[in-house]
Amino acid sequence: RTHISDFSDLKFGKENNLLLSYRPLIEELRMETAGNTTLSSLVQEAAQGLGLLLYLVDPGKSSYSSTELCPDYVGQAVPYMVVLILIEGFINHFLRGRKQNLADSVTSISSGLLMTLGGLMTRLAMISAYNYIHINHHIMVLPWSSPSTWVLTAILLDLGYYCFHRASHEVGLLWAVHQVHHSSQEFNLTTAFRQPVLEGVGWLTHWFYLPLAFFIPTSQMLVHSEFNFLYQFLIHTELLGDLGPLGYVLNTASHHRVHHGANRYCLDKNYGGWLSVWDRIFGTFQEERAEEDIVYGLVDQPQFFDVIKHQLFYFKIIHAKAATGEWFKAWFFGPGWFPGLPRLGDNNLVEEKPTRPIYVSHVSLLNHANILLQLLTIVVVHDDVSKQFYDLSFFNLFSLVIFVFWTAYSIGLQYDQSCHSFAVESSRCLVFSLYWLSLAEVSSATSLFFTISLGTSLLVNAYNSPNKHLLNKHS
Repeated sequence: RTHISDFSDLKFGKENNLLLSYRPLIEELRMETAGNTTLSSLVQEAAQGLGLLLYLVDPGKSSYSSTELCPDYVGQAVPYMVVLILIEGFINHFLRGRKQNLADSVTSISSGLLMTLGGLMTRLAMISAYNYIHINHHIMVLPWSSPSTWVLTAILLDLGYYCFHRASHEVGLLWAVHQVHHSSQEFNLTTAFRQPVLEGVGWLTHWFYLPLAFFIPTSQMLVHSEFNFLYQFLIHTELLGDLGPLGYVLNTASHHRVHHGANRYCLDKNYGGWLSVWDRIFGTFQEERAEEDIVYGLVDQPQFFDVIKHQLFYFKIIHAKAATGEWFKAWFFGPGWFPGLPRLGDNNLVEEKPTRPIYVSHVSLLNHANILLQLLTIVVVHDDVSKQFYDLSFFNLFSLVIFVFWTAYSIGLQYDQSCHSFAVESSRCLVFSLYWLSLAEVSSATSLFFTISLGTSLLVNAYNSPNKHLLNKHS
């Protein structure tokens, strides 16, 4: 069977009557082998995709001589993320009796889209800064193709991530950015997507990786920053428990649930990316307590789904602290600091276990369906912008970025049933219907799809509960 293809060039004539009689069997075996090969390749591809989420990657196949050769590992893993989100949602809904907070998940996904889109604008600056240091000021250059370099980068980059993550919880200015990731009252795989836009635009994590530039090649830093990010996707779930002895080294879902908790014992704990060793070394590790349910979210939990407001509201809190006259402490001490308290505040002043309702949206099923359609449109646009970023004209790039931000903002207002939602959504629909219809670069089918989706959204929002009075005035 392994040599079926060897028969493909034989000339079946009188001298090969025996082979001629076996030709149907040979063709059948060839087709069976091809089918097995296809199935085998699909299984192998799935295993590689899931391996990206577990940091199970072949060093030899993920080491590159230049940044131009580095693939988009996050993009490759997205289909597997989507499947796992659906599986988790099914298990939570049907087996655990936990209804999906759809508005919360959509807010998280929207935040992730905005963050990565913002990061595209400044990615080149971050890479150039790291590359400049590596080329001009390196202490030594480790070989990019060495497995030892690969392993060392994986470990040291996570130390850089630990420093970034801890600083983001201990410096008010950085917390004002990072708090977005903690603003969900749910803890599921979609929570991993709830990322700060300003963190993406500023590439804040990667500035903490700059010390690696003195000896780690830029390409190694890039691929491991993606692997570190991907590993953290799977630890945002309640379905995975303790990993036993592996938890002494690896960051686990159990450890990360503590990190996202607003319970007193959870605060300022478990900052590692894929390793838990740094928390153990530096005294910030905390095991999950089985006897105490974790309440997720911020200590002062906001009650809205407005994705833009989530990015900015904490700056107002810091500004109010600065008004006391101690502006430096307000911006650069911990978020728990108030006048008269130590640098990081006093966690004993926080409730031992907060008691508060989980914020949900009460829009209709029709509104949910429409919002999911609008979310799909910005996913499609985000994907196109990511792939064609350097080929788009400035006008189209600017227009598409505004489309994504405006749509995400409108979705949040609709879920909050804001009195401004109809004005924001109707103006969005009008402006971008004209935009899509005027584009000569896209097919008529694409323009029609986006225009119909915008028209549908306009009609649905006209009947959204906060906006019914607009129609009643004319009835």
